[in-house]
Amino acid sequence: AGIQVWPSPDVIEFMGAKDALCKIADMSIGLEDTLAYYDEAAFSAGFKKTMAFQPRVIKQNRGSSGEGIWIIKLKSGNYCSEVGAETCNDDD
Repeated sequence: AGIQVWPSPDVIEFMGAKDALCKIADMSIGLEDTLAYYDEAAFSAGFKKTMAFQPRVIKQNRGSSGEGIWIIKLKSGNYCSEVGAETCNDDD
């Protein structure tokens, strides 16, 4: 599986704490389905594709006290096997 790593605090601050995970998403230590959304259209399209893949953790873009974090799962629990292979509907 490899060694788990995490950037040091100075690197996270340099990258921007809120976007640090997004900026490493394409690296070997990141997750390709880690995204940030800055408008409603991007959120609707991107979220529905990643939501169909696996449960999501949503965090608002302010504060760091742990408030404003949600874990969202499909009611059915049936996820696709590849990011972007399917798109969920609003009632899923």
